[in-house]
Formats: sequence, structure tokens, C-alpha cells
Amino acid sequence: MTHEEIIQEMFAIFTDFDSTPDKLLDFMTPDYRQFVDGNEMTLSNFLAHTHALRNTLKALEIDIQHVVCEGDKAATVHVARATHLSGELSRIKVVAFYQFRNGRICLVDELTHLLKGSKKDQMLGALQ
Repeated sequence: MTHEEIIQEMFAIFTDFDSTPDKLLDFMTPDYRQFVDGNEMTLSNFLAHTHALRNTLKALEIDIQHVVCEGDKAATVHVARATHLSGELSRIKVVAFYQFRNGRICLVDELTHLLKGSKKDQMLGALQ
């Protein structure tokens, strides 16, 4: 599987609220780290983040607009479209850098920019 395919498959499971979040473990190394706007998450924090989103949102879509892969690294520009339980819509643009080890993601470093939604939606990327 290419790094682009790994990212796409991971997002497919991440946004499928009927799937088991533990399936995401197949895509990440045990020492996985994620930085979102300066907030650090471990693998267990990321799983807690996934559960928190599923408890806060009705639906989540990820639209990858650009992807670049080179060696053991990749980068995307994507837009997250979130539908809250209240029906309120949010759109967040994300620029993300990925590092891979042995076909799994070991690092994600991303910056987010709120395009649509309330100020509290700026923190959705690091929600716990």
C-alpha cells in the first residue's frame, strides 16, 4: 500500500462512525505522536480524540485537496467538514505532515484553520 493509500484508508475509518476506532491502530506505530496546533497527542490520546469526535459530531468528512509523498514522508492539505449533533456545520482547513515507519504512520504534525463555524470549533482537531 502506498503512503497516499494509507492516508486515504486511515481517513476512511476515522470518518466512518460505524467502524471501531481500534481499527486505526493498524495504521499507526505504537509510539505514534500527533501535534495539532501545538498540542501533542500520543496514540492513546488520538484514540480518545476519535471517541470524543464521535460523541460530539453526527458526521465527519475529509476532502483531501492536495497530497505529496516522498520517501517516508507525506503532506496533505485537506478540509474537514463536521456536522455537530445540533446540526451546526463546521469546515476546517488542515495542512498536515506525515512521517512513516515500516508502512505505518509514526508522526503527524498539523496546523488547522477554521473556515466556517464557531470559535470553539477551532479546537476540534485536538478535542479529547
